[in-house]
Formats: sequence, C-alpha cells, structure tokens
Amino acid sequence: MSKVNLTIVATIDPHGKDELSHYLEKVGALYKKVDAKPVNKFKVTKPLIGNHKPSLVSIMEFPNMNSLNSVFESEEYKQLIPYREKAFSKLEAYISE
Repeated sequence: MSKVNLTIVATIDPHGKDELSHYLEKVGALYKKVDAKPVNKFKVTKPLIGNHKPSLVSIMEFPNMNSLNSVFESEEYKQLIPYREKAFSKLEAYISE
C-alpha cells in the first residue's frame, strides 16, 4: 500500500485554547502510534480567493490508508471529538492518495 497524505485546514476557536491543547496532545500520540509524520504546517496570513481565513494548514503523511483509518475510527479518537468541536470553529480534512 502506498503512503497517504492528510491535509487539515483549521480555524482555531479562540475560546477553546484548553481544548485545543488537549486535542493536539492526544491526536499527536495517536499519529505517533501509526508512524504518521508531519510534512509541513503553515499559518495562513490572508485569503487569496474567498473571504474565509483559516488559522492554519497542516499536512500529515501516513504509511497507508489503513493506518489513517485506524486513527480516525478508533475509540480513542472518538473520545477527542468533543474537544475538537470546542477547539476549532471550522475544521476540514482531505485525503490524497
């Protein structure tokens, strides 16, 4: 199986800083379990097309689709969803194979 990239476009909710810290710590541990590696992370400075300005774009590389699914379908990740919902006012994730 080939590597899979996960691109995350996130708008951080300024009222959810504690939830953001908790979410990032725990999801980072889940990524580490499956040997996912950060490719790059960008702070968005201004939109070029459209009016929405997300806070950041992050790209993670997973060894394969099974490893990505094992993170996001796990019970551990499901327990993080309430934190995720408070940490971000908008969150989008895209898979590219």
